[in-house]
Amino acid sequence: MLRLDRAWHATTVRAEPLPDVWKDLATMQIKFRRGQVCMVAAAPNAGKSMFALIYAIKAAVPTLFFSADTDTATVMMRSAAHLSGHVQITVEQNITNRSNYYHKELEKIQHIQWVFDSNPSLDDIEMEIKAYVELYGIAPQLIVVDNLMNVAAETDNEWAGLRQIMMEFHDMARKTQACVLVLHHVSEQSEYGTPNEPPARRAIHGKVSQLPSLILTMGYAPELGYLRIAPVKNRFGPMDSTGKNYATLFVNFAAVQIGDSDAMGRSFRNSNSQVIY
Repeated sequence: MLRLDRAWHATTVRAEPLPDVWKDLATMQIKFRRGQVCMVAAAPNAGKSMFALIYAIKAAVPTLFFSADTDTATVMMRSAAHLSGHVQITVEQNITNRSNYYHKELEKIQHIQWVFDSNPSLDDIEMEIKAYVELYGIAPQLIVVDNLMNVAAETDNEWAGLRQIMMEFHDMARKTQACVLVLHHVSEQSEYGTPNEPPARRAIHGKVSQLPSLILTMGYAPELGYLRIAPVKNRFGPMDSTGKNYATLFVNFAAVQIGDSDAMGRSFRNSNSQVIY
């Protein structure tokens, strides 16, 4: 039992924000914070994996990335495309001719360590974090889980399993002082809006919105090259659970670029671009 002032001075978990990557999100007080569970939720192919990848690259903090939903080849091509500015089909052609073509570019993201287990359990994730600490002497500042549905549950009840996993992530964030960024799916039913608008918080699968301090939902408008991001829950800033209040970023899926709504962001756009899977 402690007074609040003594508890504050004793704690090492103070919700320190990680670096801002997009000023349009920072303007809306959207920040990923250490010691907190954060969530990015969207329909399939809306860009949440690419968003998390680009954030991890640009934030440049010690990161452990569990890429269960995206395989090694796809992550490599996306990373090389983002760092070089080449479209993914060009990256694929270049690495087919010479496997180490993008070696210098990939050296720039050595702050990220990857785990490509397609169905990790909570024990597997804990062991990888311990291995990271053993190797580097510190815990990662950012832990990305792509995505929640790929983590093996310990119960046959799907929704109960997801809630249990989120509780474990909540405990993990406090113990490691890392931002645990979890990617997740939303319902695609028409009652939750159109795919190019961020869905409301109630569209998130499994009723797992209680624990994250920040939940962003995303909508992708391919005809405009817009990625719309809404804070449907934000413990440290403004929020709108309906998803109607959102930031708009420009996106070029082919070249794996996401930019702010300024001249630089607009230059990332290409109306002929398509995602390469």
